[in-house]
Amino acid sequence: MIGRLLLVGLVTVAAGCSRKRAPTAAELGKQVFFDTTLSHPAGQACADCHAPHVAFRDPESDHTTSSGILDNHFGPRNSPSIMYARWVPDLHQDRSGAWFGGMFWDGRASSFEAQAGFPLLNPSEMNNPDKAAVVASVRAADYADGFRALYGKDALDDVDTAFAHISNAIAEFERTPELAPFSSKYDRYLRKEVELTAAEQRGLAVFEDPNKGNCASCHPPPMFTNFGYANLGIPKYDNSRYYEQGKTINPEGVGYIDHGLMTTVKDAAQDGKFRTPTLRNIGRTGPYGHNGYFENLLYMLDFLNTRDTGSKDPHVKAWSAPEVAANVDQRIGHLGLTDQEVDDLDEFLQTLTDQLEKGPPPVRNPRTTKPKPP
Repeated sequence: MIGRLLLVGLVTVAAGCSRKRAPTAAELGKQVFFDTTLSHPAGQACADCHAPHVAFRDPESDHTTSSGILDNHFGPRNSPSIMYARWVPDLHQDRSGAWFGGMFWDGRASSFEAQAGFPLLNPSEMNNPDKAAVVASVRAADYADGFRALYGKDALDDVDTAFAHISNAIAEFERTPELAPFSSKYDRYLRKEVELTAAEQRGLAVFEDPNKGNCASCHPPPMFTNFGYANLGIPKYDNSRYYEQGKTINPEGVGYIDHGLMTTVKDAAQDGKFRTPTLRNIGRTGPYGHNGYFENLLYMLDFLNTRDTGSKDPHVKAWSAPEVAANVDQRIGHLGLTDQEVDDLDEFLQTLTDQLEKGPPPVRNPRTTKPKPP
């Protein structure tokens, strides 16, 4: 009898050990994030516009805004990095009336979950006609049973419920340490593991000095953003491929103006304002600006330094007018930094790059660089 009970117990333990554990939401989300079958037609994943080796932003560098799964389909904006975005608060106003937080350049999504659904359904991105198409693709995926194991056996039965689970899984992956490793030279410097070079130390001083760059006023550590909004006076990028889109995508054609936060909150005082991005991994996330106007970091730093006084770069001659002339931030544009100070500032900003997956080196062109050609 004792032997029989022992045998039953061993069989029970063996059966329990053979069962696979339910995956975590983050593990499912990573599979969804890299799944190229979730676009319509198949062929594009979230990771195509948010690649790990370039700090989870668009790895393509031959145009300023991200291309969709359909040929020659482009959106109006430069894909931002999603690294460290787990700390972005919901869109809100403070007591002064200033806006903070929200996902995307214009804050139109209040959370990762809300943000995740937009690219899947956007005709200029993954082009699914509706939520049902996305859910159908997930039901056919190898990881479908993982959703049922984690969220319940009927997790994928109802379209709206299933889409919410998919969005939650993506969001949970985006909240993992993989997207917030704090592995940059600057972080190791704070941990006293490395020293900054003389140029990097000078650049840090420029970054922090309120009478120099004063960058820390909008990009305070440790997140290197205050999550606020500003109109930097960035010019319209005349060579944007978005202007070539048909009227169903861009009815205004070349006359399109990106109004940023104003479109989200319906307040003219916010016209032309875009969310202040984190400077973490800034050396890997070019081109820069909401419309990708600046090919490399030195070019944008030159703009922030001389927008109102005229660039010393012979290739630039004079800065073009802002895309939106209202509400232009007057704290930048006349910083008076020397060429050496701008170069030092660039050196410091490169220390904010995490130890990322192997990929091509970041674009660090010389100061004399022009806007990207058409």
